[in-house]
This record gives sequence, C-alpha cells and structure tokens, in this order.
Amino acid sequence: MIKKDSAADNEFPAPQVLNGEAHPLRLLCTELHTKIEAFLQKDIEEERLRAVQAQCRHSLDIIHEALNRYPYISEKVTAFSHTDANQLHRLDTLSFSYNGGKDCLVLLVLYLSLLFDYPNLPSSLPSIYIPHSHPFPIIDAFVDSSSAHYHLSLTRQAPPAAGKQSMKEAFAAYLSSPSGRSIKAIFVGTRRTDPHGESLSPFDPTDRGWPPFMRIHPVLEWRYVEVWAFLRYLGVDYCGLYDEGYTSLGGVGDTHPNPGLRYWDAAGNERFMPAFTLEDDSKERLGRD
Repeated sequence: MIKKDSAADNEFPAPQVLNGEAHPLRLLCTELHTKIEAFLQKDIEEERLRAVQAQCRHSLDIIHEALNRYPYISEKVTAFSHTDANQLHRLDTLSFSYNGGKDCLVLLVLYLSLLFDYPNLPSSLPSIYIPHSHPFPIIDAFVDSSSAHYHLSLTRQAPPAAGKQSMKEAFAAYLSSPSGRSIKAIFVGTRRTDPHGESLSPFDPTDRGWPPFMRIHPVLEWRYVEVWAFLRYLGVDYCGLYDEGYTSLGGVGDTHPNPGLRYWDAAGNERFMPAFTLEDDSKERLGRD
C-alpha cells in the first residue's frame, strides 16, 4: 500500500470516540470524520483544494441522503428484541462496489466519515468486488488489504467473462446470495468522464434487464485532479500501480501505463511519472485498450 503526503503533516486533531465505544469500525469512522471535518473547516488558499472542499460537501450530501433513504433494517425492527443482533446487522440494505481504485477510495473515505455516529453500526460493511477476468496481482492484494483496513465485508464474485451479460450476472448472483439478498442500493465510484458516465445522476435505478437496485454515485462530478488532491492531502493509501504511471486500472491485458506520462531518464530508459501528475481529465484512459 502506498501513502503520499501523510495527513499527519496537516495537523488533524485527534479523533473523539463516541460514548467511549472501542468499536474498531466506529473508531475508524470517527478518525475519518475528524479529518474530513478539519479539512472542510480549514481556510485554504489553493484553488484546487477549495474545489475539493466543495466536491466533498456535495458528495457528503448525497451519501447522507442515501443513509436516510436506505437505513439499516435493524433500526426498523427494534421492537423484536428477541432477534439476534448479529442477524439484524446482516440485513443491511446498502452495499459498496469496491475495486481498489482511486475513485472508490475517495467515496469510501467520505462514506465512512458519515458513519461515525450512525446507530447500530455493524462490525463490517457489506461490499462487493467483481475482479477483472485477468486481474493484476497487485490490485487483488490491495483490495484484500484495504478492505480489511476499512472493515468491508467483501463478497468477491467470480471474474466476469467477455460480453455485456457477465456484469449483470455477477450482480444478480450477489443480490441472490445470503450476503446480498437484502441489498436495495449500491454505492458506485463512477465519475462523469467514465464510460457511460455522461448520462448518470446521483441516484439511478439499474436499466431494464439488470437485477433491480439503486446505483448511488456520490463522486460523479469529481475531476481527476480533484480525486488525487483529496487522496494526497488526506494521506490515503492507494494501489502502487498508480505510482508506475497507470491512471485507470483494469486487467493485465487491457491496462498499460499512460503514454502521456512517459519520459526517458538520463540513461535513456523509458519511465512514467506517477498518476497524480496528470492534469487533463480527457487523457485519464489513454492507457486502456
């Protein structure tokens, strides 16, 4: 895992524990909430970071609306005191689509920051990972380590085969499984410049023919440079491929370092600058086939 520009350098205050609760996920959410609040309250001169502050507020509003629309079922059935609490926690209606990418990380940090005082917080959060059919081992390893760090209860669906139906089948399998059958909505880290992102809205039901669930897109309007400004300012760990010039992550056969970041060192060797040095959103996917 890679960490750049440690948040410790930004003098974030120590997190406050809610009612003395030593709940690992609660502690993490409280820490992230403290960092996000400190960032949002800071008077920042840099124009890009001010834009990131505005994006954060917009995304947090969408996440907050999602939490109101899709509360934990356990909140609705408190009258059934005989029901096992652990069973209730498994009936959550919100899930998180996670692939270890930069956009997912922004969304995940913001999502967790709003759960710091959420009632009946489970020990881990429902999530789904649909890997590429030929994944990079380093991406799989990062997904494993980061999902453990962020307390995600990660359901790994079988890698999709070629063809548009495979992704539908993967979600259908997840939503019919014990870990996903109560899910009504899924957070997705899609941005406007992603394929098919131009027509999306913050809350979008799946298309006809897909398994029915609400897709929630809190980071839809974020620009590429804002994603990296957020991750680096807060010191969020990210996949090491990004430091090798990869700006958009897919599979081994269709993902390459971005040619727009290529340079040659003094010995004439081909090198690539880190992903965070790219400035043009339109060039983000130049390394994808």
